Amino acid sequence: MLAIVFILISAVFHASVNLVVKQAGDRLVNRALINLTSGLIAMPLLFFVAPLTPLAAKHLAVGIAFHWGYQIATIQAFKHGDFSAVYPVMRGTSVLLTALGAAILLHESFPPIKLAGLVVASLALTQFRKSASPAHRSALLWALLTALMIGIYTVNDGAGAKAAASGISYVVWFFSIEALPITLTAMVIRRGTFITACQTQWRIAVVAGVMSFVGYGLSLLALRMADVSEITALRETSVVFAAIMGVAILKESFGMRRIIAALALAAGLIFMQLG
Repeated sequence: MLAIVFILISAVFHASVNLVVKQAGDRLVNRALINLTSGLIAMPLLFFVAPLTPLAAKHLAVGIAFHWGYQIATIQAFKHGDFSAVYPVMRGTSVLLTALGAAILLHESFPPIKLAGLVVASLALTQFRKSASPAHRSALLWALLTALMIGIYTVNDGAGAKAAASGISYVVWFFSIEALPITLTAMVIRRGTFITACQTQWRIAVVAGVMSFVGYGLSLLALRMADVSEITALRETSVVFAAIMGVAILKESFGMRRIIAALALAAGLIFMQLG
């Protein structure tokens, strides 16, 4: 029961952090501040975890690069599209891509429940189209690119955590270093306005940074306390929370249809995980 509570809180936190990025006046600087906060929390913990093995360090370097790509693509998706549309597409498509990749490359089978989940989730994703406008098409393309980045770094980070002395040590090293690329990017692109943007956004970004770190930590605890497939499936409820937040907080239109689609998407993803 405690594992379920942890993973649901993690799902809410993940959707909330992305909501903060969506609402930010300068999303690039906001994302940098969120990562900096998580990094500052993680850095003191470096004294209490083992150094990374050479193989884990290689995975970390690859993962940092794809996380940077994920963050840039997410910022662009939120720039062009509604939060309640692009977030479910990001999360849902990444799971579908991972499943299809496993079937094609690793020859994994699709039991009936998993195949049913794939069909339901795929149909649900088609309902997040709002219009054929260039801006909306651009948002969906960026969301799909984000999903691709998520799929790649998920596989890579999983391998990195297994190659490390422990999963916790990999996470601590990851958060300690991850902030650097996006922060340097923000400083170069924003130049003279970087400090000003930080002064106006640091409070909410710090809160989101704490949520990001705690949310990831809770998901790790949940995975250690209960069945992995069930816990991983429950994590996908973040798409439902995101759709509700978009309607209730951002007052985005097309709300009920997206909420129903998000519920169907979450159900399909849960069936896929359990299958």
